[in-house]
Amino acid sequence: MARGPVKRLFFYLCSSSSSWKSSHRFRFLSSSTRCHRAQFPEPIKFQDYPSGKPGLLHPPLFFRTHSPHFTKFGALCSGGYPYSTKVENGGSCSTSMESMGDEPCYLEADSLKSVSENLLDFSGRDPVEIYGELRGSKKSIKKTRADWDACNEIFRSFAKSGWASNQALAIYIGASFFPTAVIKFSKFFFMNSNTDLVKYLVSLGPSHESEKFLFPIFVEFCFEEFPDEIKRFRSMIESADLTKPHTWFPFARAMKRKIIYHCGPTNSGKTYNALQRFMEAKKGIYCSPLRLLAMEVFDKVNSLGVYCSLMTGQEKKSVPFSNHVACTVEMVSTDELYDVAVIDEIQMMSDPCRGYAWTRALLGVKADEIHLCGDPSVLSIVRKICRETGDDLVEKNYDRFKPLVVEAKTLMGDLKNVRSGDCVVAFSRREIFEVKLAIEKLTEHRCCVIYGALPPETRRHQAALFNDPENEYDVLVASDAVGMGLNLNIRRVVFYSLSKYNGDKIVPVPASQVKQIAGRAGRRGSRFPEGLTTTLQLDDLEYLIECLKKPFDEVKKVGLFPFFEQVELFAGQLPNSTFPELLEKFGGNCRLDSLYFLCNHSHIKRIANMLEKVSGLSLEDRFNFCFAPVNIRDPKAMYHLLRFASSYAQSLPVNISMGMPKTSARNDSELLDLETRHQVLSTYMWLSNHFERGTFPLKVFRLRYRRPQRLNDPLRD
Repeated sequence: MARGPVKRLFFYLCSSSSSWKSSHRFRFLSSSTRCHRAQFPEPIKFQDYPSGKPGLLHPPLFFRTHSPHFTKFGALCSGGYPYSTKVENGGSCSTSMESMGDEPCYLEADSLKSVSENLLDFSGRDPVEIYGELRGSKKSIKKTRADWDACNEIFRSFAKSGWASNQALAIYIGASFFPTAVIKFSKFFFMNSNTDLVKYLVSLGPSHESEKFLFPIFVEFCFEEFPDEIKRFRSMIESADLTKPHTWFPFARAMKRKIIYHCGPTNSGKTYNALQRFMEAKKGIYCSPLRLLAMEVFDKVNSLGVYCSLMTGQEKKSVPFSNHVACTVEMVSTDELYDVAVIDEIQMMSDPCRGYAWTRALLGVKADEIHLCGDPSVLSIVRKICRETGDDLVEKNYDRFKPLVVEAKTLMGDLKNVRSGDCVVAFSRREIFEVKLAIEKLTEHRCCVIYGALPPETRRHQAALFNDPENEYDVLVASDAVGMGLNLNIRRVVFYSLSKYNGDKIVPVPASQVKQIAGRAGRRGSRFPEGLTTTLQLDDLEYLIECLKKPFDEVKKVGLFPFFEQVELFAGQLPNSTFPELLEKFGGNCRLDSLYFLCNHSHIKRIANMLEKVSGLSLEDRFNFCFAPVNIRDPKAMYHLLRFASSYAQSLPVNISMGMPKTSARNDSELLDLETRHQVLSTYMWLSNHFERGTFPLKVFRLRYRRPQRLNDPLRD
């Protein structure tokens, strides 16, 4: 087999106390060896290191000494974490991934006195030479059963080694293929090694020292035995490259954009000032975190005489002659050119599931002036992003119009102490209705209810009831959904509890969320300009005060998720993989810069697994169906999504086929059923806006306005 020349990069490092002749040579694995030129026209560089974990870009680099004696010198790996080894007085090498930090480290060692002179020769020899001898061995030398068992134990340890597996990624041996490669390598090594080499390996035992000895020989073996696998994995890694996301938007990079960061807490006027610039502009776009808030801005701007259209995943309203758009952040166009763009709640860039939408908007929107509204948590990372994009950044800081006051006197565990203008916050649907019933039973107050499962129209109706001083509904019972999206005349926020279920266990409510919710109390220009907050139980008061005093945590990374085109390119490397397998492998092999993380897509994978039952869907169809808004914990909602996908795959008209109740809900189970039906309707509306219009009958839009009223009645009664 004709092979290309061996390519190596050598560093010659010597201490100040040793002469040039006694300097020790180190090899830096940075390029391909013993491979077909046609298969590897370019050297494999460490800069191409594929990350097994999102955000990990700096691999620990492997060095192999050509001498058992280390003199004192500093060796700091360029582009990677420092790698340190220390062997003294015959002791074993102790190196762990935890020891690899950002500080320079030093390599020191004495000769290994516990090993015979013959065995020491192997520790100082070039691994390339050792591999050449193994490859050139003409016959197998008989080994003892004890040696066989000891070598098996060493290679099992090597196969399970996280250090060796991470190192192998640098030569494009993937984590899934690594154990297979080790098995073949172990057979090759044992069958071709001589007695002295086996004895030396056995003397090292299943340790990090044996891993360091075996790894460079393993590299030589992989380059020669697995060139096709290496080439395939390298191509896959390159197609899953999410580094430098600012370069994905060349037209935005061609502009000199001005970024204005309105930084402050709730009720500080930051969004108001940004919206003023939005309305003054000839052409503008407002990017909202919620449909509810987009609808509110749409209504407000039009009422002030500025023509504005609405665009959410479920609804599109085009106003004639309008040059302004209020949209949800996922729907923002990166193709249109705007004078002013407003991106609200910019701290949501760090959201583990939806953060990619804010990142995409910041990097890609084409606007001369972009206003970011949010708390200080992402200010530092926005500065770094602006340095990369070349945009000018202006920071404007805001304080609350009126300070938020913590009432030391809690409700003492008694809901009789609720007063007009209070908002009692609970973190489960069951608790919300328990509180509502208790307040209306113990007092003369009437309660409005707001929580996430309610449709936006119903939440707006409940908010309007609460804000209207002319009716009897003067107390609001709400979930954390009250934290953003609605303007409410709240005098005091009362926390029913400060713990919630996170899907796995009961945990304290995060401080940032407590600050966001408590800050809803008090509103400039309302009946209650001064905001108050307290707790139901005295035991929770200390934690509330602690949360409000705590500064915002500085965000280190923000979210990213690939576009369909990137997933399609990746799929081209794995033609026989299912869509769930593609998502799994993309998540495990994608590369990201240090400022970004890959957004959690477990809900997408769950939908993708369900859609494997449907044949006839293209890759793009599957990708789009997986982003449909559906409650994956609701079997009925998932069933209807599967039914919609099946009809679409067969090119049949997709019908709701869901009976419409003729009366309002009379109990909690009927109310739950209504909520599920609305979620299914919302999913259908979203699909109708993202797929061919003729496939989804338009009559669904007429149904939309009949459903919220049937939810309003039971909530009121």
